[in-house]
Amino acid sequence: QEPSTKEQLDTYMLATLVFPAAYSPSPFASLAAARPRTAAAPAMSELSLAATVVRDVSALPTMYALMSLNEYMTHRYFQHLEFNRPESLPWVKSLVERVAGVPAAEQRVPGDGHVEHHAETYDDMSLKNDERWRANKASQSLDDDYYRGTAFHWSATLIMTVQMLPSVLPTYALMGWSLPETLAILLPSMLLHAVVWNAIHPPMHGLPPVALTDGFGTGPGVAGGKAFSEWLIGTRYAHWIFENHMGHHVLGGQCNYNVCCPMTDHLLGSYVPTAEWQPKMRPLPANAQTRGPVVAPANVPQLPTREEYEATRLLQRQMRESAGGGGGTAPAAIANGGTIIADAYSE
Repeated sequence: QEPSTKEQLDTYMLATLVFPAAYSPSPFASLAAARPRTAAAPAMSELSLAATVVRDVSALPTMYALMSLNEYMTHRYFQHLEFNRPESLPWVKSLVERVAGVPAAEQRVPGDGHVEHHAETYDDMSLKNDERWRANKASQSLDDDYYRGTAFHWSATLIMTVQMLPSVLPTYALMGWSLPETLAILLPSMLLHAVVWNAIHPPMHGLPPVALTDGFGTGPGVAGGKAFSEWLIGTRYAHWIFENHMGHHVLGGQCNYNVCCPMTDHLLGSYVPTAEWQPKMRPLPANAQTRGPVVAPANVPQLPTREEYEATRLLQRQMRESAGGGGGTAPAAIANGGTIIADAYSE
């Protein structure tokens, strides 16, 4: 239809000029390219680059932090069965009650042999093995497991991986990682955790390294497994891990819940340094029998002689009595500590 007025003609001519120009190279493109770029463009580019760098650099530290938190929560509240105490984690139980309809008073987790593991561990990390103990139901409950509750079996790796998902997936999604990318970070991290645990923890208690048939370990049939275990046990990291875990057992399982990923104990006040728990170590009972020699790094704390222990115990008793306390050989409660559980010195 032809334009009928000058105004319509002007509009028509303007459209015929503007619309083709929108889809054709601009005559001023070369001039614009020659001009200095505005400050806003590089600023946005630099911001995007910085965010990407921060995201990439923080990927592994974030995974470590989440693993440390998960390790702490699993060890303290589920392996030590603190979740079953009425006053423990009320907000979690309230959430479970709202979502699943299970009353808080009825929420309980089953034991996995970890409490029994504590019941047969002496302060030097060796495992009790006398005839009287072997006849005990607690000891017999561990007989079906070659590693007596010390190994990170394939099933444990699977459980920990599933437990990590509710915290890992949303965290990494907010950081801009896709699901495949997140899993590519999570799964190797779980395997690394398992192989470090299995290379250190069972030998720490006088048991062999874990075979691949039982978990991701360095036991028989693993190429380079022995060399890796020997190298690892000689590192400062393994030395710190060993001492930290000794303190966990010496103080009756009240502290130092992190095993491979130290951090959360320090944040929540449940970390006890060596200088504080070492004076509380007890010698082996007379005629004690153990399962195997402990594989330990050099220069870790050693058990006191019976004479040294009796002298220290007498001094501690006098100090407690002067403060209005009592005696006893069992570990005393500590600030911010968890529940005291049985050890190899318990009758």
